[in-house]
Amino acid sequence: MTDISHSFFEHHPPNSFAPEPSGDLGDLDKTWILHPFTPIREWEQDRPMIITGGKGARIFDDRGHSYLDGTSSLWVNLLGHRHPAIDRAIMEQLDKIAHSTFLGLTHEGGIRLAEELGRRAPGNLRRVFYSDNGSTSVEIALKLAYLLRKHSHPGASRFFSLERAYHGDTLGAVGVGGIDRFHSPFHPLVHASLKAPAPDCFLCPLGLSRNQCSIDCADEAIRIIRRHRDELAAVILEPRLQAAGGMIVWPEGYLSRMARAVREEGIPLILDEVATGFGRTGALFACELEGVVPDFLCAGKGLTGGYLPLAVTLFSEETYQRLKNDPGIFYHGHSYTANPLGVAAARATLRALDEGRFIEEIPAKREVFFKLERALDRFPFTGNIRSLGLIFAFDIFSDPSRKIPADRQTMTGIEHRAQSLGLIIRPLMNTLYLIPPLSVSVDELTLMGEILLESLREFTPEGFAKSGKMK
Repeated sequence: MTDISHSFFEHHPPNSFAPEPSGDLGDLDKTWILHPFTPIREWEQDRPMIITGGKGARIFDDRGHSYLDGTSSLWVNLLGHRHPAIDRAIMEQLDKIAHSTFLGLTHEGGIRLAEELGRRAPGNLRRVFYSDNGSTSVEIALKLAYLLRKHSHPGASRFFSLERAYHGDTLGAVGVGGIDRFHSPFHPLVHASLKAPAPDCFLCPLGLSRNQCSIDCADEAIRIIRRHRDELAAVILEPRLQAAGGMIVWPEGYLSRMARAVREEGIPLILDEVATGFGRTGALFACELEGVVPDFLCAGKGLTGGYLPLAVTLFSEETYQRLKNDPGIFYHGHSYTANPLGVAAARATLRALDEGRFIEEIPAKREVFFKLERALDRFPFTGNIRSLGLIFAFDIFSDPSRKIPADRQTMTGIEHRAQSLGLIIRPLMNTLYLIPPLSVSVDELTLMGEILLESLREFTPEGFAKSGKMK
């Protein structure tokens, strides 16, 4: 037998691909790190922004610059950076223990947080399974739904989701995802879901009103669900807002129509509230805006105030009892399940939400969005302006009449210009958006809008209106 054990490394010695490191942090980053969702060649061209601190709605870099955090550090920072109560809770927990396994053991923080979540969750969702991020919370819901459904419908092994859906990057979550540029490279590895069009009224080919779009889009999805009812293990949706899919704000009534039909068919309903949970939409959970209670609710991101990775999958006592009887054990877990530091941060975040008026103050802060919308109306290459709670989005077009999206170069230019003016944003294709921390002040939110407007003036086609400030 030929010995091939060393053949690869004979031609490619370890570290032969790595350039010599330098002492500059930016160069060291490029030498050793692969960043998520980041074009590799573009990243290698410029020195990266290196974040060194944060306070409230601002973050700071190693060159002494201050930036407004227009994306809440990818939708996770809920109540501002360095929130005193969350800082204190983590430090107090460090005096006890940083981590203990949750497999066969438990701890007070995990117990208390489960109780606090169960009392706040909609309907009868009182049982909690802990994990460490949104994608894993979705994986758990998919598996539990399958176990729940398999006895009454042994052939039920597919899921239903929407086009332009995003539920995470683990393979089960990719299977129910619907964003080709993210998911298509991995299609051979996954069990693809059945899909219906997202209820994006702006791109509706029939030009229907939002109300009619809600009815027609829901009817189309419901027809698919009913046609395949016996093969479906569950239906999974992002309630009211498909965030990564382009900040698609659903027409009112779509969620409740879908939920009612799914329940009539006896199919488990999973709602992915990883992006929408904990107040961003104007309610603690987005499903509460339409009085919907799912069978499984996935939450993460803002759960710990953006401090530490922690996620939960919530479900009913009835589901728990059925799982207890069969299979009697759930073969799924994570090394950092119910991490005590993350749990401490989450409990402090919930207390801060209770003690503050963050959700109650959203309507007043939305006045800034209305002013921004009026200013954007004077820019001919913007459109599809929408908002929900403390989330605001609009699109940039190279040809608005034909809805041709702006190219990547234009969107990158706007992003870099905003950054140079002190605002961190991250476009989704041709969509610009703001998702600030709930603690953002009216003045900070207004400044975010002003910087967006100024950034548009420089990096959009000739003919843009030289509009003034928001009024």
